[in-house]
Amino acid sequence: MSSTDLTDLLVEDHRILDRLCTELDLGQGSPENRKDLTDHLLATLARHTVAEQRHLPGAAGSRQLAEADDLMRRLETAGPQEPQFERLVSALIRAVRRHIREDERGVVESLRAAHSADELRELGEQTTQARRAAPTSPHPATSDRQPGSQVLMSGPGFVDEIRSAVNPD
Repeated sequence: MSSTDLTDLLVEDHRILDRLCTELDLGQGSPENRKDLTDHLLATLARHTVAEQRHLPGAAGSRQLAEADDLMRRLETAGPQEPQFERLVSALIRAVRRHIREDERGVVESLRAAHSADELRELGEQTTQARRAAPTSPHPATSDRQPGSQVLMSGPGFVDEIRSAVNPD
């Protein structure tokens, strides 16, 4: 079972994002499978971004998340057969990995320094509850699969749908 501490949830997100990036880096699978995996990366990243922006406005990793946001919006409408698809995926992977490096160098620790253990657990529980309301498009190789009946469809507005579902404001 996952910890409900917000910092642990963010670090867990980073591990999942890194695994998805590694799988995409391998360049294997049909274009359609790569699109499905990319959609799963987009959904996971959108959930992660909402949690970070909600609790860490102006954090160091925000520049990479802003870059990733632009790439996510372009990728959600790009078909896997289009020439720019793989370029966009590669750029997104670089942005995600830069974000992870910067976050783990200080942002997570600054959160721990700014909040008590009880506050971090409460923030983590709020984040977990919001995420339950926003299922992501699963990839068969991931351990955090959602039932098919709870899957959001990809396409225009996909990233916004996820953000809206996890952001109760």
